[in-house]
Amino acid sequence: MLGFSNIGLSIRPKENIQLLSKRFASFLGHLEPNEGAVKDYRRLGRGPSSGLGKTSGRGQKGQKARGKVPMWFEGGQTPFFKRFPKTGFNRANKRVFHQLKLERIQDFWDNGRLTDLKEGETLTIHHMRKLGLITGSLKDGVKILSNGKESYNVPLNIEASQASSQSIARIEELGQTFNAHYFTPLSLRAHISPDHFLRTRGYLPLAARPTHKRDVKYYSNPDKRGYLLKDRSLLLDFMGKTQERKKRVELSHLEKSLANASTTVAKDFTQSQTISLKDL
Repeated sequence: MLGFSNIGLSIRPKENIQLLSKRFASFLGHLEPNEGAVKDYRRLGRGPSSGLGKTSGRGQKGQKARGKVPMWFEGGQTPFFKRFPKTGFNRANKRVFHQLKLERIQDFWDNGRLTDLKEGETLTIHHMRKLGLITGSLKDGVKILSNGKESYNVPLNIEASQASSQSIARIEELGQTFNAHYFTPLSLRAHISPDHFLRTRGYLPLAARPTHKRDVKYYSNPDKRGYLLKDRSLLLDFMGKTQERKKRVELSHLEKSLANASTTVAKDFTQSQTISLKDL
């Protein structure tokens, strides 16, 4: 037996040699989704041995075999949508307003973005559009909301289509005024872009007055700060006054014939007279 106890073997890596481990096993062939992530689909109509052949598990005939039962079906009893009466409705011609919050006006004022207006001047929809307070589609006007009323201190009068009661109270606490003004789609476009109308038409269309009783009531309400109260000659002075007009009715053919008929009396009747027996 050879003795190797006296032989000293030392295995040391040489300098500048790096030991790298290599993995030759590949896991690409063993990739699979997590448990429960994928649901196996049912193969129907593939023979009786599958248990789902022929009728595919639906049985024979009937509504459930040919189609599906509607979700709202309640087994034949009076359904929910017929059991209770209809209440309320959505007005098809309801006006849609931009919602402008007081905190947005305050932010523009603090950042110096309302440079076109000085203290005490009126912030109109024209300025709101020009300065970027309102963007996007034009809609039917602007409504002022009271969000951020606690920190609102902008010294400007405001004119818009509508405003909430709390926002009106906050504006007037600062010594300013709010004016609710009615606009039609045409008058609103002319108010926002007057130069376009002057360039294309040569004139500005007259501001239309409200015609619906709902709008007349709103813009003549002092609590809403309606503009019709400031100048009653615009509309309110003419409310309730009626002018009498004779109703012209076309005459019938018979009535026209009678109107054109002669009033001459026959002579036989004009020569008749009453005589007594003594005169005979």
